[in-house]
Amino acid sequence: MCALEHEDLNDEPLDYIRAEREFLRERDRREELGEKTSYEGNRDRLHELRLENSSDNYPDYDEDAPQPLIPVAQLYYRDVPGLPWADRYDLLQILWCPRDHPDADTPFNPVFELRWRRAEQVTATLSEPPRPVICASEYVPNVCVVHPESVTEYPNTSDLPEPLAHRILEWAEKQDLSAAYNWNVAFAPGWKVMGHGGIWGIIDPHPIVCDCGAEQLPLFTAASGEFDGGTRSWRPIEEAGTGYRHSDPVEVVIGRGYTLQLYYCPESEHHPGRTEMF
Repeated sequence: MCALEHEDLNDEPLDYIRAEREFLRERDRREELGEKTSYEGNRDRLHELRLENSSDNYPDYDEDAPQPLIPVAQLYYRDVPGLPWADRYDLLQILWCPRDHPDADTPFNPVFELRWRRAEQVTATLSEPPRPVICASEYVPNVCVVHPESVTEYPNTSDLPEPLAHRILEWAEKQDLSAAYNWNVAFAPGWKVMGHGGIWGIIDPHPIVCDCGAEQLPLFTAASGEFDGGTRSWRPIEEAGTGYRHSDPVEVVIGRGYTLQLYYCPESEHHPGRTEMF
């Protein structure tokens, strides 16, 4: 549960968010098959869905009470090499509160919570897990099956020693592509685990430091899409040869198309993680 303050300017009922996406997917499918749809008909149906899935259907809803989290990722260590503390855990569950938080570590973003577990100890599940009534639509991920793909990612030039970064920039200029390194070698776009930090641009580079004094490391990155028009070497195997329409299967949007990176403390899984938006 999330007990932080929420900012609700753009929030919608979760039931409406899911019903709207299902309607739009079905509309797109029909149009791909050659069936014509009208703007007025689509608009009227969305209005009907809004009425059918209104928050008024939950008269006991208390906006000031702690709000349920939603699952974001369930990662088994057998599928994702390199996750920390493999001697103690074999399952990492990542949840977040799908609303804006003005007082969070990274303001006006969802807030993560982690569950480090052993799968053998998960012996029972809730028949009716708690679910939020209200969410920010851009923070509700579509249900997806994860197909992990291991890649080698290198640090960005801003994180390298200055002489090495200068040599890389000279190499990139010889390729007649100033972003050759950062686009094709460093900073893999999309949803990812571990790796390096993001491309600093919104704010100046700074170390992510735990209260214990240890520098925290990237653990999980939530992204606004898997690839974009400039992505070449990083395009996921499943999307090879596809168009931009297939670039965002999760349909999460961070800020104005950014990424939200969660950092962990290598000293202890019990130390709170931190986030940064790139």
